[in-house]
Amino acid sequence: MWRDTATAGPERARDLAARLERRAKAVDEVAARDAYLSLLDIAAGEHVLDVGCGSGAVTREIARRVGNRGLAVGLDPSPELLAVARGLAQEAGLGDRVEFREGDALRLPFHDRSFDVVLCVTVLSHVPQGEAAIPELVRVLRSGGRLGVFDLDTDMTAFTHPDRALTRRIVAAASDATAVDGWLVRRLPSLFQRAGLGDVRVRGFFPLETDLQSFYANMADRCAEVAVKTGVITELEGRRWLDAFRKQGAQGPIVAGRLHIFVWGRKPA
Repeated sequence: MWRDTATAGPERARDLAARLERRAKAVDEVAARDAYLSLLDIAAGEHVLDVGCGSGAVTREIARRVGNRGLAVGLDPSPELLAVARGLAQEAGLGDRVEFREGDALRLPFHDRSFDVVLCVTVLSHVPQGEAAIPELVRVLRSGGRLGVFDLDTDMTAFTHPDRALTRRIVAAASDATAVDGWLVRRLPSLFQRAGLGDVRVRGFFPLETDLQSFYANMADRCAEVAVKTGVITELEGRRWLDAFRKQGAQGPIVAGRLHIFVWGRKPA
């Protein structure tokens, strides 16, 4: 779904943007976003780059933090997603402190040492050879600047379900098929260090939702679909698994969510 958004037409881009905005409004997502932006110490007047900005949900929050004297730059390969992001930023009254650019995380269209902070949120796990982006992200950082990457660990996905064995098979299949590299985030601390960053730190976040209509509960449908398509389970197993999951949700609150890891570090002065 997220591997090649550059060629997305207007309809697909609107659908992807709606998914991103829906996730961004979840209570645990709001709390996680506030936490990792605070860990980066984003201050008024700074220039901050949001790589793979999508609909611009994170970019808009960055813009609120940098204020009128700062600048939040959102970069994305999809011109259609960027059009949505610009519109949402204008609606939020942030157009004067936000700039959106088309570009690739592996070849950033910026000069060396252009930004005080660079951030990449749930992007690199979907990028082929995503780890090659780390030196590029470091390149555009000013001396003393901070880099943060917030990404998902696809194996660590949780659903309330009575069938533990089948759930494990479905989660494993989705882990392998819904991201290019669902384990990239586990290697990020060493990749940061190898790229010359210091004071490298790690913090885990596990956004959870309890309603069947929530973003992460709806992810169950995608996981089951992928498991069927890859031949890990049969269509009948997929239907039965989803029926049992929905039955759990009809009886009371369920748990649905996925581990995310935030890694951040500082470029030496």
